[in-house]
Amino acid sequence: MNKGLLFFTLSFLFLTQADVIGQDFKPNLTQGVMKYQALRDTEIDPNAALREQGLKDWKQKRDTILIKAKKLLDQKDYTGVNQLLFPFDYLEPEDALFYEYLGKSYYYAGLFQPALDCFKLSYEQKKNSELLFFLGHSYEKTGNEKEALKMYKRGVKEGVAACLEKITEQIH
Repeated sequence: MNKGLLFFTLSFLFLTQADVIGQDFKPNLTQGVMKYQALRDTEIDPNAALREQGLKDWKQKRDTILIKAKKLLDQKDYTGVNQLLFPFDYLEPEDALFYEYLGKSYYYAGLFQPALDCFKLSYEQKKNSELLFFLGHSYEKTGNEKEALKMYKRGVKEGVAACLEKITEQIH
């Protein structure tokens, strides 16, 4: 009886494992984080002509796309913002507002590392003091308390109320 049960168990495990191995893993790239990671974890590097054409398309559509992204952010449709902006991310446009909106789509979805990456790019391109809170909070959520505190302190110096609240909260 025990040999039969052992044989049955081993057969089941072998067949189950063979069935899983035969399946291809296909990540669901409709989710923002999966799109972000799939692109970041590969060596995708568009050739110069492709990038140039993509940037030309971006420049033509930029204003319309950013207006739509702002409306989606206001409606709290963070997935919509991500789906709208993400296809242009590989082009690495030098556009602070693009990265601010993309960062906020990640931030409000609770994806703090990609949000932090976007906020840093946006802040480097345009010193928007509002981003200091988002940078600080993203650093905090990713475990870097020292950098978070630096951002909050810089925000307090620049008059960002949310940073002042955060500093006051940490003191008490």
